[in-house]
Amino acid sequence: MNFGRAWFTNTFDAHRVHAQASAQGRGEQMAERLFRAYFTDGLNIADPDTLTRLASETGVVTSETGAAGLRAELERVRRFGVQPPAFRFEGGPVLEGEQSEELFLTTLMR
Repeated sequence: MNFGRAWFTNTFDAHRVHAQASAQGRGEQMAERLFRAYFTDGLNIADPDTLTRLASETGVVTSETGAAGLRAELERVRRFGVQPPAFRFEGGPVLEGEQSEELFLTTLMR
């Protein structure tokens, strides 16, 4: 990871593209590519052309749709009082905010 190359920007559209990728069974691949683009490659993941290219690299077909659904899902999560970042583990706890590596490891091992 190279935080010095990261573009601190609005990631809403990147999340929207990830939701589209997930609906196409490619969510994990898209998430990995977005993280690499952001944390390693220093790409602007708010740029529509960049998002389209990254989606194409992972075999995801994108569209301009999905913003309303994503906003509704974000509102639903906020009503539960969850603040990003939040990690939900099946059969386990929800970890909110910054957590230690040890806590993540312990939770994953359970």
